[in-house]
Amino acid sequence: MIRGAVRLAAVLAAGGLAAGALIAASTAPLPEVAARPPSTVVQPAESRQLRVCPGPLLSLADDAASAATARSVGAPALSIVAEPESASIEQAPLDAPDNADAATDGGPVAISAEPGAVLAGMLAGAQSQSAATESLRGFAAAACVEPASDSWLLAGATEVGRSGLVLLANPGEVASTVDVRVIGETGAVEAPSGLGIVVPPRSQRVVSLAGLAPSVRTPVIHVTSAGAPIAAALQHSIVLGLEPAGVELSTPVAPPATRQVVPGLVITDVRGVAPDDDHAEGDDFPAVRLFAPDDADASATVEVRDEVGAVVSQVDVTLAPGQTTDLPLGTLEAGSYTVVVDADAPVVAAARSTVLGEGDDPILADLAWAVATGALLERAAVAIPDGPDAALRLANPGDDGATATVTIGGSERSVAIPPGGAASVDVRGGDRVILDGVEGMHAAVTFGGGDVLASMPVSPPGPLDSPVRVFPQ
Repeated sequence: MIRGAVRLAAVLAAGGLAAGALIAASTAPLPEVAARPPSTVVQPAESRQLRVCPGPLLSLADDAASAATARSVGAPALSIVAEPESASIEQAPLDAPDNADAATDGGPVAISAEPGAVLAGMLAGAQSQSAATESLRGFAAAACVEPASDSWLLAGATEVGRSGLVLLANPGEVASTVDVRVIGETGAVEAPSGLGIVVPPRSQRVVSLAGLAPSVRTPVIHVTSAGAPIAAALQHSIVLGLEPAGVELSTPVAPPATRQVVPGLVITDVRGVAPDDDHAEGDDFPAVRLFAPDDADASATVEVRDEVGAVVSQVDVTLAPGQTTDLPLGTLEAGSYTVVVDADAPVVAAARSTVLGEGDDPILADLAWAVATGALLERAAVAIPDGPDAALRLANPGDDGATATVTIGGSERSVAIPPGGAASVDVRGGDRVILDGVEGMHAAVTFGGGDVLASMPVSPPGPLDSPVRVFPQ
């Protein structure tokens, strides 16, 4: 019995030691053996900065003998800002063979600076134009944009009385092959004529949106290019009966992301419809256009915030795969708002507002599309074209307050932006505006007054000059 007890004790002791060893092995840090691949961070040589302005407003079918011919309705006013102010900026007009009056009114303009002449990202341009013809009436402003190989345009419609022109400018030295794909409320539109469009170097092509996708209420246009990158824009105009009722020139929105911020949505009249109204169609109410490029349902929360950061409207929406949505924003008081979209999948977004004319029975007079913008870097340059009641709108979607420094024509001022809110700064056409301390903010320039309304984004520069980590093969 004694011998058996000793043996049992030995077995238990050995088991305890083994268990202790296992526990120690599982909790004690083990030596790491890792091989780090060699790499180096390469700072590319500074490239030539380039922006492209879309050119004059165009009208179709003004001449019954050439109904498919586009003709400009005057020349836009152009404004350019660079830092330093003494930098030499080159302006190069692009050919516009699809505009019958290009010889008189001109076409798109490429503005550029030699490497090192302008601080990185501190070149900006913008244009504006008023129209008052039998087919076009209103005011349009647009920022000059960097060419890109992938762009999204959200604006317009091709229903009765609505027309759109897709403007494709190629400022490069080689030809570009462009695909223009249209998605609507019922899904992707089959438009073979929008594929393989050849845009010659240093020229612009004009494509009728109605020719690609007729009778679409909520079009989203995806522009991709091979060869040279393209500066894309969309001109949208409305005719009610026989009366022109607004025009807008919209530039690309921010790329698809799970959060989109639309700054500078200006509401001029107290009106709207309920977000769940099944009959909420037309242009007489503020709305946000949404599209999720992924082939799956996406859930999104849309918040409308006023300038102090208060949420005045919030709507939850489910986006059907492959289909676009115009979501009414409800009844909003006159003022400036920021629209914030948070989704569980990447989306693109833009918001529409309108202004009514005067009279006992006012009708639509003009409209504006405020687009989602990318977050700004620490500094930004803003060009202000001519236009009525111009205002710079700075939006702060973060949870902490921020202070930006706004320099207008050499006069510096500090602007406080509350958390989740926005601030407005009055500006005038031709002002040279430099922003400091605006990292993470979003901005737009708006115009209004009377029966005029327009909006243009302030976008961050592209990542072409960003450092790149290289792994040798």
